[in-house]
Amino acid sequence: MAAQQDFSSKYTNANLSADAAPYDSDLFANLVGQLEDADGGSISKVASAIVAVVLCAQKRGDAVAGLFRDITRIQSDQQKKECFMSLRHGISLTWPFFGLPNSMPACLGLVNELRQGHITVPSQVDRPLLGEADWLAKGYETNRAIYHAVGNAEVGNMIAEYFPEISYIANAAVFGFLIGGSENIQTLPLSELIVASAIAGTGATRQTKSHFKGSLGLGISPEALQAVWSVVKEVAAWNKSAPLGKVDVLELVEEVKTNLQSAK
Repeated sequence: MAAQQDFSSKYTNANLSADAAPYDSDLFANLVGQLEDADGGSISKVASAIVAVVLCAQKRGDAVAGLFRDITRIQSDQQKKECFMSLRHGISLTWPFFGLPNSMPACLGLVNELRQGHITVPSQVDRPLLGEADWLAKGYETNRAIYHAVGNAEVGNMIAEYFPEISYIANAAVFGFLIGGSENIQTLPLSELIVASAIAGTGATRQTKSHFKGSLGLGISPEALQAVWSVVKEVAAWNKSAPLGKVDVLELVEEVKTNLQSAK
């Protein structure tokens, strides 16, 4: 127990402020349950990953270890491994959006949980490396698929013209390698929903709306998206964060319809 406390204080909880909200098992079990039940279970596969990335986006990655512990308390080692892989995939998809420093408490906390349980997981990269495939082309393809319903092509054009290095790495590494390369694990709509959830957790309202519309355009239901937005707001309230900006899912649904009609 002392060794685990030492690990937590050194790695998992090192960035916590003295007045940080304590982890709440009942709250987070309820939030995962809300997502599992949303829209007849259409996003249940990624429910725990969504909560985990929202915590990271809220600078509370320290709570992800507790989330994992609660979810897997009575599970077999194989089920624990599957839960970890889901959380690992979610964090791997989204760390560019909330930053590596905010992902490290979650990553290291999960490492500690696996070590405590003597559980091993694959350590090899699960897709061709950056120099082994045309990830830039894949990134452009993924970007188009996500943004075709968003209606703000001018943003990508401005970044490409004035910040070409950001544009290149975002398309090759983020939209290509990370998001597009995840198709062997889960569908693009679910990956985009995880990304949208993380962005919503950061409080970036304009980008939240864009990626919510991207999720809708890929087939995520308004009911599922509303459940995600409710969970994001509940996590922010628990974390005593600044109020999030206004996001109206039903308004976004209408915007997506208009954008898709215009694109025909």
